[in-house]
Amino acid sequence: MYGFSQCEKYLKKMNNVYIEITNVCNLHCSFCPCGKTPLSATKNEGEHTLDSATLQNAEARTFMPSELFEKCIAGAQEIGATNVYFHVLGEPTLHPGFVHYVKKLEQTPLKLTLTTNGSTIERTGPQILASPAVRQVNFSTHAYAELPRETAERYLQNVLDFCSLSIVQRPDLYINLRLWNVGAEEASLWNSYILGRIRKTFNVEVTPGHFCSRHKSFNITGRIYLHEDTRFEWPSLEDRRKTKDERGESRTDKHAYLYDRAEQSCTECKDERIGKEIVAGTCRALDTHVAILHDGRVVACCLDHSGQITLGNISKQTLPEIINSPEAVYIKEGFTQHELRHPFCQTCHFCKRFK
Repeated sequence: MYGFSQCEKYLKKMNNVYIEITNVCNLHCSFCPCGKTPLSATKNEGEHTLDSATLQNAEARTFMPSELFEKCIAGAQEIGATNVYFHVLGEPTLHPGFVHYVKKLEQTPLKLTLTTNGSTIERTGPQILASPAVRQVNFSTHAYAELPRETAERYLQNVLDFCSLSIVQRPDLYINLRLWNVGAEEASLWNSYILGRIRKTFNVEVTPGHFCSRHKSFNITGRIYLHEDTRFEWPSLEDRRKTKDERGESRTDKHAYLYDRAEQSCTECKDERIGKEIVAGTCRALDTHVAILHDGRVVACCLDHSGQITLGNISKQTLPEIINSPEAVYIKEGFTQHELRHPFCQTCHFCKRFK
């Protein structure tokens, strides 16, 4: 096992901490785990009103309390992070304390990169523009392709109005209009509509036809960009189990143990913890970022929405202790050696982008 001093040499300063202030969302996107549960927070399709069933089922969909949030931002500062995100899953602007949490960031050196579906921007936009803590806003405009057309156009117009205001009020603010659905045939008409609205709003021609893995961002005006990418599949140990079962493959006892224990922090020796099956690959988890779920669980990756690599809990441990734990170090060491040592990482398609 690694001692604490040995752990430190593997983990350099992380710049980013994902803080999932809520896993509640008001949309039912087919590409997102929030959209695959009947407990997604919505009353009417495309609206941000929360239904009573969602609010009552706090175990599945809930909001991070203020005390826990304060521990998260304290931990972020302790590890030397400069940037925080308000999501893993969920729509952060739905949190009743969203504006309050942004103001708390203003009392720290931390800057916020906000990723939002934009459905509440007409209401929350003024506070976002007024806060010096907000460095960047990412709008998931690809989500609108699955909404009723009238709702989609209204949300997009509100987003474009926000962008226009930002040019005047916050020219330093970075904004990404995300179209993370390149290659999805059902989204092509919506994408064309968005490009047309951008041209009309900003009087510029944006032609992202030369999209490739190394050229995804296209300037619209000032610090406003169109950002394209392909859809990605959220990693899941359950999907890996099903795939192996369908192929008729069996797992070793060590692998079965790890699958069963994947949602818990394991402090055993690295061979028992990870097993012998290792897949080639690397990732930026535990290098550039770490994530904290709405209930305080600290996970290695911003895609681990269900805590399948839970390294600790911010309510019981400090963030430096957690990211310097033997399990965190072993996983991170694997990335530096181009090894995906945890079964959850081996299910991830997103990390293949880092070859």
